[in-house]
Amino acid sequence: MVLALASAETTLWEFALVFGAVVIVAVIALLSLLLSSVGSIEASAVRVGNVARGVADNTANIKIALAVADSLDEITDEASRHARLLGVGAQ
Repeated sequence: MVLALASAETTLWEFALVFGAVVIVAVIALLSLLLSSVGSIEASAVRVGNVARGVADNTANIKIALAVADSLDEITDEASRHARLLGVGAQ
């Protein structure tokens, strides 16, 4: 049994194969773009994580710094009272 395709059917198959090849190339291109975007997002997330760790390290002792600042305010007030009582700096 010999099977032969008509000219129209051959053209249809050629169009389908070319269209399929174009779709495959487009899918490969889009997946490559997606992979690139995901890599960029991942790299950015790592950088943000590193910055966040740096901020956490820099603010780990913030309670101590605030306590020192309060103590310095009290020392300044006390020094001003002493200066007033001693007449130092009064004009």
